Amino acid sequence: MKKINTILSKPSSWVLADQLIFSGSNFLLTFLLARKLSISDFGLFSSILLVTYLLVGICNAIIVQPFQILAAKGLNEKSLGFVFQAALFLLSILTLLLFIVHLLPISAIAFFTKNLPAIIIFTIGYVFQDFLRKILLIIDRIKLVIIIDSLFLIIFPIIYFEKNMDLFKSLYFIGLVNVLAAIPGIVFFIRNSHFTLKNGSLIRYHFKEGKWLLSASIIQWFSSNFFTLVAGIYLGINALGALRLVQSFFGVINILLQTVENYYLPKTAQLHYQNKTTEKKALLKNMSKGMWGLGILITSFFFLSDPLIVLIGGDKYQQYGYVIKLISVLYIFILCSYPTRISIRVLEQNKAFFIGYCISFAFSLISFHFLLKYGELYGAVFGLVINQIVMLVYWKILLNKKQISVWA
Repeated sequence: MKKINTILSKPSSWVLADQLIFSGSNFLLTFLLARKLSISDFGLFSSILLVTYLLVGICNAIIVQPFQILAAKGLNEKSLGFVFQAALFLLSILTLLLFIVHLLPISAIAFFTKNLPAIIIFTIGYVFQDFLRKILLIIDRIKLVIIIDSLFLIIFPIIYFEKNMDLFKSLYFIGLVNVLAAIPGIVFFIRNSHFTLKNGSLIRYHFKEGKWLLSASIIQWFSSNFFTLVAGIYLGINALGALRLVQSFFGVINILLQTVENYYLPKTAQLHYQNKTTEKKALLKNMSKGMWGLGILITSFFFLSDPLIVLIGGDKYQQYGYVIKLISVLYIFILCSYPTRISIRVLEQNKAFFIGYCISFAFSLISFHFLLKYGELYGAVFGLVINQIVMLVYWKILLNKKQISVWA
């Protein structure tokens, strides 16, 4: 019992518990919606979610990621209040932009116009809840994040027992539940922040660091999704459906990897700037164990690809078991790149972070036609693997040239 209590008292254990709740709920929600919605509605929902990921990336680049390093250098109530105000301002601009798009005389956005209220609630709720949980993870309010993620679980009985589920209801329900789950985080910020309009130095800092991160975020979104976006044109709807299904399945791994960015990155930055070499090496060792665990899990996906694809998609997807093998290889390369990625972020080499994704996206533009035409799904995933290798090589060359590293 003492050993169990010792394990449970570690912050990393609470982070893992939260990630299990968060990852598991997102994973199960995707497949619940796939069963409850029609194929066309689920496709539209996936498209809206994909665009929402871009908006989340923009919020992270402008607000969350600069705050990760700022908090490591010294946290105070003013900086905490500033990021909360900045998030509200960004969400206000986003809402205004959605209304402007709604007014454009374009027939292709008729679906958008019809579902505008639900889209606004879904987008604002999703982005705001994501912002709150990431900031709270940075400042070690892990138990509060668990409360937020646990509150979100009420979405399951709501969707499961709704007999006539459609796209509008799914967006509306998920958005409202995200807003409800965010309430404990909002209360915390109100009680523990200093709000003021005199934030000149903080605005300059976030602009200086965020401009490269914002550019990188947009390029990263296109780089990560470009092959998926054009796969439907080259390979047909069945191949695209198989690729999206497997990507949704591996989304659980992707969310687990975000733990590194949301928790270990600011911790590493804090130890680095406080010059605590021993503690930093211990953190790297702890993180490496987690990476090895993920590597073993991904390897098991590789060898169990055929029964897995049938389990998650049914017998009609049996011929696409090899897609799980391909995506498994991709994620092994992603795992290998994380120590270098953290070094780039902690050392505030944000321009290099941006340039790395620019090079990656340029490769996608140059190679996609050849890879998809002659390699089909193999070519699509091979392109994503090369993207990771190109970024990793560029970042390593830059760090070696400047003779800097977090882990040295």
